[in-house]
Amino acid sequence: MTLTQIRTEIRNITGVDDTSVVADSVLTDLINKGQNILADEANLFYGYATRDSTIGNETYQMLTGNGASVIAWDIVENSSTVNNQSLINMIRIYRVDFDNEKMTRIGMDQIYNINSDNSSLHMPTAYGYYINDINLGIFPKPQSAKEIKVYYYHLPTVLSADSNVPMLDIRYHDCLVYYGAWKVAERLRDINLIPYFKNEWSEWKSKIVLDRQRRSGESKFSINYKDF
Repeated sequence: MTLTQIRTEIRNITGVDDTSVVADSVLTDLINKGQNILADEANLFYGYATRDSTIGNETYQMLTGNGASVIAWDIVENSSTVNNQSLINMIRIYRVDFDNEKMTRIGMDQIYNINSDNSSLHMPTAYGYYINDINLGIFPKPQSAKEIKVYYYHLPTVLSADSNVPMLDIRYHDCLVYYGAWKVAERLRDINLIPYFKNEWSEWKSKIVLDRQRRSGESKFSINYKDF
């Protein structure tokens, strides 16, 4: 379904035809929010980003913030490559490579002295990575310029034009309809329809999460870090 068709279906099942009661822009925002929630909870959309390390530097900022603008990453999302970006759409990281070799996820508390590469770590890989606020850390510090590659799940493309189609599998577009209908019913304080639409949304969402897990061949993700 297109964005227009999803909005129309929300209006059909809620009976809210008047745009002065609920504007199209409100429905569009709700549809986008529903798609973002699904992307987050089901890990739907894969992407990756690359940049080179610098000699003797252990910290690589991923997002613009803390007074610094990030334009260092080349990102690949939704089969499109964009250079000199920050990882603004990233939800969470699931793997990081250095020089085409997987790194071990570690915690900063496991490192005695980052500057001197002193720790009690016994890693199965040559390098480990850690997250420090909006920065990616590599331990021990790289001593050569090699590619860093961050694999992550990302947010979908924002729907704005009437003809836009969600990145979500077409089989599950009804899920966005029920999310929008649930939130419209809440806005109108329709106590009869709120639980029905909420339940339909929850059931569709569960189907999508289960479908994602089946496709990945995993019953669950063993470590689901929530920082990124």
